Amino acid sequence: MKHIKIGFMKNRSDAGEKRSAAKRRANAGKGQGLSSRLAAVMPKALTGSADEMERRLKAAFGNKDFRGRIEEVRRKNAAYWLICTGLLLLLVTAVVSQLLQGGDPVVSVIRPSYTAAPLRVAAVAEAEYGNVSVKRNVELTVRPKSLSDEEKTARIKETARRLPDLILGQNESLSSVSSDLNLIASDAETGVAVSWASENPALISDKGEMNGVVGRAGDALSLKARLSLENISETVEINGVLGVLVSEDGLTGDVTDVLSETVAALNVSADGDVMTLPASDANGVLYRWRADVSDFHIPEISALALFMLFLRHSRYSWIDKRVKAARRSIIKDFPEFIDKLLLMLNAGLVVSEALSRIAADYELRRDAGKPRQLYEELVTIRRRVEHTNAPLSAELNMMAARSGVRELMRFASVVSDNIGKGSALAEKLKAEGELVWKLRKKDAEEAGRLSETKMILPMTLTLLTLVMITMAPAVLDMS
Repeated sequence: MKHIKIGFMKNRSDAGEKRSAAKRRANAGKGQGLSSRLAAVMPKALTGSADEMERRLKAAFGNKDFRGRIEEVRRKNAAYWLICTGLLLLLVTAVVSQLLQGGDPVVSVIRPSYTAAPLRVAAVAEAEYGNVSVKRNVELTVRPKSLSDEEKTARIKETARRLPDLILGQNESLSSVSSDLNLIASDAETGVAVSWASENPALISDKGEMNGVVGRAGDALSLKARLSLENISETVEINGVLGVLVSEDGLTGDVTDVLSETVAALNVSADGDVMTLPASDANGVLYRWRADVSDFHIPEISALALFMLFLRHSRYSWIDKRVKAARRSIIKDFPEFIDKLLLMLNAGLVVSEALSRIAADYELRRDAGKPRQLYEELVTIRRRVEHTNAPLSAELNMMAARSGVRELMRFASVVSDNIGKGSALAEKLKAEGELVWKLRKKDAEEAGRLSETKMILPMTLTLLTLVMITMAPAVLDMS
């Protein structure tokens, strides 16, 4: 009874879910009626071809029923096109209405403030004379209001009053200047242009940069500022006192400039048989000169470090190469080995005797050629079976697992089945031989295509060289 009740409740739940899904589809269908009709009448170039959508979906997800999904996508596309078309119609209607009625009449335009940029206003100008009427689209440039000489003078006076505070920068006052001044080029509020001239350029430049090496605390600073506004100008003098320079960055720049000047003077000097490097100068700057060894053996050390990194990275490369070479050797010799084994089995030998004879034959000819990994493994197996009475199937399985070659693993499994269950071996080995020969042929074809790809770069370089050699005489004649 308990199981029946659970099944009954599950059926009721499934039925409820189906009713809810049907209700959702019905509600969605009410809002999709217009878009569905639009999708049916709109060209496929806009909503997309159902056949093309189905082809792409089946190519990606298999042979399934995608009609519902395709219809949903086409409905969405149709809805988007409907919205875009409505917006386009609204814009066109607004533009046409403005063209037919024209804008509101304009009598005047307020000019921008004096320091603001000119204002550009698009307008429609109409001119009538008698029965003739002309209408044109024009662009008006509304420039800032012009100032009288009194207003210009007042602005210059205001800038001169505020100028000592505007140029302080990080200093608290001009009575103790300890860092560079901010010599402004113009006053943004009044529009007055400012140009500067230093009375002592070695101490303070026209840009307000202090020289902490030349200057001493208490030295007087004197700057002249020329304030101009169109045709009115005035010169004012700004005085200050040099304090203790606290900006190490600025002092570092000053010392750097002094050092550069000293080096420049040494570079142009040609007096005496020996260039004497100064130990100090009149400003109190001390110099120490040393031979530059920053580049000492840098290339050699770098090359050695790179080589050490390469050695660190390739410390197992020799082993990896041996393993890969052994695997390639097994894959290469395996088809031939299958043919030999199949020939002996057809001659009436059992599998253990056939493998023993193949290994013995290889031992006789091993010294004459390069060692072959597959036959080396067979020789080892033969010795272990003869000397320790180890199971042949177990030895073959371990050899296959060590090699990692799938074909050899299948061979070991087939031989184990034959030894343990007495299954037919010749037929399976024949099929396996045909398969491995096909795989070997496929690998050879891929290697050939890879060789062709590797030849592209050398052939391209050869072609470019031939083109350059051919065109060189013509280029030289033209030059």
